[in-house]
Amino acid sequence: MPSRIVRLLVGLASLVGFALAGPSRAVAEDKIAVCYGGLVTLPGFYQHLRDLRASRRYEPKEIDDLIARNRKGGPEFFSSQIFIQEEQSGSGTFSLRLFHGLLNAKTRNITAWTCVGEDYPIVYFVGYRVRAIENGTIEVSREKDVVNVISLKELDPKIEKRLRVKIYQGDRVLCPDLGMACEDRIFYERE
Repeated sequence: MPSRIVRLLVGLASLVGFALAGPSRAVAEDKIAVCYGGLVTLPGFYQHLRDLRASRRYEPKEIDDLIARNRKGGPEFFSSQIFIQEEQSGSGTFSLRLFHGLLNAKTRNITAWTCVGEDYPIVYFVGYRVRAIENGTIEVSREKDVVNVISLKELDPKIEKRLRVKIYQGDRVLCPDLGMACEDRIFYERE
């Protein structure tokens, strides 16, 4: 029995180490603040719509626009999210997390939330692991159950330097200019 517990603990430690490997490399190379790392299971898109409607926080047109964006973006749209929060705000954070489904998601923290007001703007990567940050490019790998949040303060505090987001060790560019937009397959927002 004790050896089974030891194997379980070693396996859990390996999982945590693997989950943190991407962001910690980025931090070591560029001294970027990693605000948060975790595992996430988003609600289904139609459940998410029911949650938004029940909240009565959004106009029907906002929800209709989200449905149209999801239709255009395809099956990966809702689980592929990159969104920027420009400043710290309690109600803004609540609204952003509600609109993107994080408020009603099942999450498991891998790291504690560490960013404070002076670390803003921040960017959430839902369904992506931040792997490297070099030469004005944030490289990510697609991992549906991961959420990473990093500070943009040292990279681009005014979000005007045309930071790119691309697939790690690949050519596919997800966001040619993080401050403006990402491809249609990604649920992007800047607030």
